[in-house]
Amino acid sequence: MKRKVISVLLAAVMVGTMLAGCGSKGTSAEGSTGSADGNSITVLVESGSPAESLANDTAAEFEKETGCKVIVDAVAYTGMYDKLSTEIKAGQAAHDVACMDFVWLAAFADAIEAVNDADTSDFLPTLQESGTIDGNLLGYPMWVNAKVLIYRKDLIPEEKVPATWDEYQTLAKEIATDDMYGTTVFGSGSDAVCSFLDFACQAGAEGLVYDKDGNVNITDQAYVDALNFMVENANADYTPSDSLATAATESQELFTNEKVAMQLNWSHQYPAAVEALGADKVGCAPMIGGSAGVGATTGPWYECVMKNSENKEMALKYTQFMYDHNADYMDLTLKIAGRTSVYEEAGKVEGNEHTTAVLDTLAADQSQPRPMVTTWSQVEEVLVGVVESTLGGADVKETLETAKTEIEAIGR
Repeated sequence: MKRKVISVLLAAVMVGTMLAGCGSKGTSAEGSTGSADGNSITVLVESGSPAESLANDTAAEFEKETGCKVIVDAVAYTGMYDKLSTEIKAGQAAHDVACMDFVWLAAFADAIEAVNDADTSDFLPTLQESGTIDGNLLGYPMWVNAKVLIYRKDLIPEEKVPATWDEYQTLAKEIATDDMYGTTVFGSGSDAVCSFLDFACQAGAEGLVYDKDGNVNITDQAYVDALNFMVENANADYTPSDSLATAATESQELFTNEKVAMQLNWSHQYPAAVEALGADKVGCAPMIGGSAGVGATTGPWYECVMKNSENKEMALKYTQFMYDHNADYMDLTLKIAGRTSVYEEAGKVEGNEHTTAVLDTLAADQSQPRPMVTTWSQVEEVLVGVVESTLGGADVKETLETAKTEIEAIGR
C-alpha cells in the first residue's frame, strides 16, 4: 500500500506566486502616489513579482533618459484581470502600460496597442506566436516559464537521466525507496492543466484544446495518451498518493526536503532547489518526450501598451526600454527572461543550467502555447475537472467526451 504524504504547512509563499493584497493607487519608485500626465506613465505589475522589482529598479534611469516619471501600481495576481477589465469597459486609461499573463491577451486584444514594428529576432521560441492575435503583436515578452526535468544528480548519473516517457517511468520505479518517491504527479489546479497539456504536446497534439480550424480536439488520441500517462504515474507506488493535492509548490517542497528524486516542474524551481540543496545535489535537463518527441506548453508574460493611454508615445518607449533591460531579470529571484541571447549568456554561468534546458525544450517542434481564447478561464476550469476526475478513477475517454461538449458550449 502506498504511503500517504502528509502535506506540510508552508512557512512562506513561494517566490513568484501571487501575494495577498492589492494597490488601489499608483505608487512611484519614490513612494509617492499619482496619476498619469504628460510627464508620467503608470505601469500595472503583479505585486511581489520580478516585474515589480525591475520596474522599481529601473524607474529612475528611465526618468533620467526621458524626463518621464514611472508610477508603479503593484496589484495581486487575482486582482489584475478585474482591474484591467473595469478600466477598459469604462474607456479609461488608468494604466499606460500593463504587464500581462499571456492568457489574458485574447480578452484584452482590442484595448492593447500593437507593436508590429518590434524586432522579434531575439524572442525566445514560441514567444512571437503566443503574443500575436490576428496578425498583431501585442507586447514585448518579459519572461517565459516552461517545465523541465529537475533531478537529484547525486543519485541519478548523467547517463540515466530520462529523456522519454518509458525511461522516466522506469527510473522512477528503480530509484524509489521507503524514504523517497521517484517522482510526483501534478493533479491540482492550473499546474495540473499545464502538465496535462505538456504530455498532450509530447503525445502529438496539434494545437492545444483547439485544432488549427478552431475545433475542440481534446478527444484526439494525444489527450487520451496524456491522461493515461498521468493516471499510470499517479497510481504507481513511486509517486505520492495525494496527487490531487499536489502542484508545483508541493512538489518542490517534497524535492527540497529530499522526499522525491525527480520532478517535472517550472524552470524557476531549479535555482531555488540549488539554493536549498546545493549544486552538487541538483541537476536539470530538458522536458521529457513522448511518442511525438519533446514538448511543453509555456507561461509567458508580456509588457503591453494600452490603447487609451494619454501618453502612448512614452509608454511605447518604456516597453522597448524594459525589453532592452530583459537581462536584468536574471539577477532577480526567478531567474527567467524572454530573450534568447539572455538565456544563452546565462546558461554559461553555473547555477543557470535551467536556461539551457528551457531553450532546448522550447526549440522542440511540439512545444506550443495554450490557446488564445477569451474564455480561457472557463475552459481551464473544465480541464481541471478532467484531470481531477480521471486521477480519481473516472474513465478517460468518457471524461474527455463530456469535456469536449462543455468546452464547445463555452465558446471561444
